[in-house]
Amino acid sequence: MKAFFFSLLCYLTLHIGTVQAIQFSANAVLSTPGRADVSTHLYYSSGRIRKEFFYYGEPVIQILDANKHVSWMCFTDQQLCYENQSLEEINIGIENAIHSPCEDNATLKCENLGQQNLNNRPAVQWKIIANEGDKELVSHLWLDAELKIPVKQTLFNGTSIELEWLGSEKLDNRDTEKWIQRIKLPSGEVQESYQWFDKELKISIRESFTNGNSQELKHIVVENIPDKLFTIPVGFEKKTIKTEQTSASKK
Repeated sequence: MKAFFFSLLCYLTLHIGTVQAIQFSANAVLSTPGRADVSTHLYYSSGRIRKEFFYYGEPVIQILDANKHVSWMCFTDQQLCYENQSLEEINIGIENAIHSPCEDNATLKCENLGQQNLNNRPAVQWKIIANEGDKELVSHLWLDAELKIPVKQTLFNGTSIELEWLGSEKLDNRDTEKWIQRIKLPSGEVQESYQWFDKELKISIRESFTNGNSQELKHIVVENIPDKLFTIPVGFEKKTIKTEQTSASKK
C-alpha cells in the first residue's frame, strides 16, 4: 500500500498488475509539519492516471497510460506535451491488489505454499525466487486472502515488512481497514507507519508516519472518467522523447 503515495508525484520502478475497474477523481495531499500542504488533483481509470499540479508556478498535466506504454508531461502555459513511449511496464502507482507476486513478471518463479492465519486473518504464503547470475535470491510474501494485498514480506536481504490489521474505521465517510506497517531493516532498525485501505477502491487512501508526515486522498468521487482526459489536450503541440528501447524496436 505504501508504494501508491510515493509514486503519486513521481515514477516508480515496481509494477503492480491492473485488477479492478473502478474510476474516480480525488485530491492527493502531502502534509509535512511546518510546511504548506502539497496537493495534486488526479483522475483514475484502470491502467491510466491523470495528475494536475503546479511545477515552479506553471500548471502541469501528467498522464500515465500503462495500457499503451506511453506517458505525457504537458505544460499548460507553453501548450506543449512531451511524449515518452517505452516497452517497459509503466507503474501508475495506484493499484494494489494482486493474485500472485509473479503476475506479469516472467523473471520470477513463485510457489504457492498454502493458506495460514496472520493477525487473525487468512493469508496465502508465496515463495519467490529471483536469479542473480548463478545465485538464487529467495523471498517470501503473504497475500491477504480477502483484500489481495501483501501483509507480510521477508526479503532475501534480511528486511521484513509486515502489516498488522487494527480493524475497520470510517475515514471521511469512507469504509476503510486500518493497518500498522512495520519495516524491520537488517540493522535491527524498525520503521512504523499507519495505513488506511479503502474497501471500495482497493487502495490505500491515507498513510501517516511517526514524524508527523501524512499522505492522503481527499474529496474522493467515484464517477465515470471521460477517455479524453487521458489524451493530449486539444491544441497542445507534441514532442516525442526518444529512448534507446523505442529506437531499437523500430530497427
